[in-house]
Amino acid sequence: MGEVRFLRVSSNEAYFRALEVIGESSRPIGAWRLCSLLKKKGLEVSRATAGRILKTLEDNGHARIEGRVGRVITLQGQEALQEWLHEQVNRESHNALAESLTIRGRKHLVDALIARRAIESETAYLAAQNVTEEELGKLEKIIEEHQELLKTGHSGVEKDAEFHRCLAEACKNRVLAGALDLIYNNPQIGRVLEYIRARVGSQMVRDHRRILVQVAKRDKEGARMAMTEHIDGVIKDVDRYWAEIANGRREDVD
Repeated sequence: MGEVRFLRVSSNEAYFRALEVIGESSRPIGAWRLCSLLKKKGLEVSRATAGRILKTLEDNGHARIEGRVGRVITLQGQEALQEWLHEQVNRESHNALAESLTIRGRKHLVDALIARRAIESETAYLAAQNVTEEELGKLEKIIEEHQELLKTGHSGVEKDAEFHRCLAEACKNRVLAGALDLIYNNPQIGRVLEYIRARVGSQMVRDHRRILVQVAKRDKEGARMAMTEHIDGVIKDVDRYWAEIANGRREDVD
């Protein structure tokens, strides 16, 4: 989008909403009409502010003067507007996914794991195809460090997340890696899973080792299956916890 100057009005929303209004109009727009049309979009600005917005749009090359006082959108402005609108859609999707990852009980935790299974089975497949020797060494080191932490009674939740993030980076797909990073940015999920797996006796390190073996062999389908089995195992652990412990003793995870 290039270097763009913004006015201090509702961050940059008023700027791009004004650009949107200009783009939608069949005739040039002046300050008074811009005020009226922005109000219909839920943004109230003064005529002076509208004038400053129009001037800033013009200075940035996103609008140009046509007629005596009106502005129309430029090609550069159309491109900037489309990029901004795309960012808004992404932000709304990000917020919806982040909200869905809030843990409120077994179903929400399992839903997050199902999302992980869909994403990570593909990252494992692609990692087996694209991983470098350096990344294989890094994954091996993470597993060893994870194992040592568990032996000494320390938490392994950070190493668990590090392994999955490193594998996602090795897949060389930024969209998948970004979606997975969002899930792992919720520390509550990691803490809850660590607690549950400790109670039911399962070990993530063993599963990670199996995944790495397949990735190192460049066996794409094998890596996908190993990851799927890993996440399925975690889901089974969650179900076992709720059935055998939470229900039996009326416990829950805070």
